[in-house]
Amino acid sequence: MKAKLIVLICVMSFSLSLQADEHFKKHIGFSETFFGSEEDYQVCYPKDHKNFFYSIIGFALLSTTLGFFIIRIKTKSNKLLKEKNAIIEEKNHDMVSSITYARRIQNSILPSKNLLNELSNNLFVFYKPKDIVSGDFYWAHKDGENLYMAVVDCTGHGVPGAFLSLVGKYSLDKAVKEDHRTNPSEILDKMNEYVKGALQQEENKELRDGMEVAFCKLNTKTGELEYAGANLSLLVISKGEIEEVKSSKCTVGSVQEHVIEAPKTHKIQLEKGDSFYVFSDGFADQMGGKLNKKYKSVNLKSFIKATAKETPQSHCMLLSKELEQWRGNYEQVDDVCVMGYKL
Repeated sequence: MKAKLIVLICVMSFSLSLQADEHFKKHIGFSETFFGSEEDYQVCYPKDHKNFFYSIIGFALLSTTLGFFIIRIKTKSNKLLKEKNAIIEEKNHDMVSSITYARRIQNSILPSKNLLNELSNNLFVFYKPKDIVSGDFYWAHKDGENLYMAVVDCTGHGVPGAFLSLVGKYSLDKAVKEDHRTNPSEILDKMNEYVKGALQQEENKELRDGMEVAFCKLNTKTGELEYAGANLSLLVISKGEIEEVKSSKCTVGSVQEHVIEAPKTHKIQLEKGDSFYVFSDGFADQMGGKLNKKYKSVNLKSFIKATAKETPQSHCMLLSKELEQWRGNYEQVDDVCVMGYKL
């Protein structure tokens, strides 16, 4: 009986002891860690864990806030960028539309379709602007049995060159149609005078804008060809042989103190089957081939000689094909204009 009583007393004492120390046996939770006192609990974690957990939560909140502001700023920037791109696209569209319309105006200065159709069995023109509008242009005028032709290469290409081409065209018109000049040398001299006046070159000698010109006058009845050139030469093919008639070292419309006289007029007697060619430097300067080098004028001369027996229409197509094959995937570097006439 005493033994049972002693056991019962021991069990009750142990139970009371467990209840008294219960808070030391309880596993610490979230609320006790962050809102209670770790000192009331006996756990295996050090007291510094509370500060560590606070740091994690603080860093997470800071990162979330920062991320929110970054996303907001980026969204706003993207919106502004999209608006600016829309404005730029609209302006580019307007600019391209304006230049495209300007091409119609520039094309109106080229020889009329009626004249080209009349000369189609003898004349060909390979004309390929680098941009929408061109700094190169070709010119033709027929007066009785005399046919006047020219290829003009203005300084630059694109819009600046196109503006100059208008000045050049009307200077040619004035010299030939109004002043009735017939000698190529005199025509280029008058053209030089008019272009300088239009550009006010004498007043501002810093300007170096000008034109390179090859001008030809052909008597379609006698076959006599007269030529004068300012930095653009003439090629003549007669009886299978090619001859280059060199131009004068000058330009039209720019101030050149070393130039004291107009380009010289050369006279060549042509026979049936002969042909002649004038061209700007755009074809010869085109980069391409396997080594991305210039086509060069010597190759252009060889190609023209090799295809001289072709009809004018075929000759034009062959020149186009040759240029594209040489250029390949490279960008066109300049305006191209080649004019040829076959008796």
